[in-house]
Amino acid sequence: MERGRGEDMLQGVKVLKNWEQIGEAILFLSEGGHRSHPNPIKNWDLRLIREFFGDLGRDELVVDLGASPLAGVRLCHEMGFRKVIGYDLKFSIFDRVLQLRDWIGLKSRLPCPRPTLVPYRLRTRDLMRNGLPNGCAGGVICLSVIEHGVDVERFFPEVARILRPGGRLYVSTDYWDPKLDTGNRRMFGQPWTIFASKEIVAMIEAAEKVGLTVNGWGQEDLLCENAPVRDHSHTYTFIAVLFRKS
Repeated sequence: MERGRGEDMLQGVKVLKNWEQIGEAILFLSEGGHRSHPNPIKNWDLRLIREFFGDLGRDELVVDLGASPLAGVRLCHEMGFRKVIGYDLKFSIFDRVLQLRDWIGLKSRLPCPRPTLVPYRLRTRDLMRNGLPNGCAGGVICLSVIEHGVDVERFFPEVARILRPGGRLYVSTDYWDPKLDTGNRRMFGQPWTIFASKEIVAMIEAAEKVGLTVNGWGQEDLLCENAPVRDHSHTYTFIAVLFRKS
């Protein structure tokens, strides 16, 4: 069965193909009144998150695992989610300033001055020890994090634990096929992996074992076209996988 464009955006595996898609994402976010990411390429992620989480109830808890530099939590705040929590091993002074600015902006939009909770919470913790109760979240974001030494055999069970039935998980990561070797290079003090197609398939299979499924995808969705991302000697792209808890 042929998939419609709206349906296609809400499921499956997405590979960033070219700069045209990045430009479309920036335009989409701008027309929706959303801020652009300071790294233009990351707007492709934000557009997909906006589409994937668009019909979730705004009282649902949304959790961003690896939230710095706050692109995910700020987008969710702009979308109107009232319960947003970001976790990371550390947050910078700049992150805290952004959080303060968003809080001041929220207070200024109220009809009369009164105490207001921060628009999103930031917690400095290990992503695998977040302390959240079972089945509490409607959505989880993990934007460009798992390539930095995250143990996916622990990651998916933990996300499945905190997601409610029918909840959604957005995961994106560095990607190229055939496989690229990053050697001993590290980013942000962490290991760095550029995933290839076999590793993504293994990841999807590992997630399925704990009830996180990916609908409407096939091997053709793993194909690369161009390499819009450049980091020294490495050129590659991003891949996003959209999971739902069955």
